[in-house]
This record gives sequence, structure tokens and C-alpha cells, in this order.
Amino acid sequence: FAGVFSDAVSDPALREVLSTRLQDRYRLALQDALGEPENRVLFFIDVVVGTLLHRLGMTGEPMVDADVAALVEMVLPHFADGAEPT
Repeated sequence: FAGVFSDAVSDPALREVLSTRLQDRYRLALQDALGEPENRVLFFIDVVVGTLLHRLGMTGEPMVDADVAALVEMVLPHFADGAEPT
């Protein structure tokens, strides 16, 4: 999967497929759930997914459920309460 992301850097058509087929349904669901604008939800996705991919790349191991829960607990309050990024 990391190879697909690497390829997408230089392939606009692949980026479009990744965005519309993989990300859009999650973005829309999060926008509804969090009541946040698209740009903030996309940043939320970047933070969470980027962290998961970083862990996998650095250790070769996926994050365990407890790590995912801790990450969401750490990040979600900054989005759900409407706080603006600094």
C-alpha cells in the first residue's frame, strides 16, 4: 500500500482514484459526525492515517486497537469542539 501512495505523488489520476474511492466516504461521514468543514476533516484524516502508516513503516507492525483508541482520543477533541488550529 505504501507503494501506491508513493506512486500517487507523481500520478494525478491515481490521486483522484484514491481520493474518490477510498477517502470520500470517510470524509463525508466524518463531516457529518463532527460537524466540521471539509478542510479540517481532511486534516484529521491526514493526522490519523499518517500516524498509522508511520507506525507501520517504522516498526513493520500495525498499531494495536489500544493505540488507535489513544490516537483518536488525543486528536478528536481538537476537531469535535470546533477549536481552530493555531
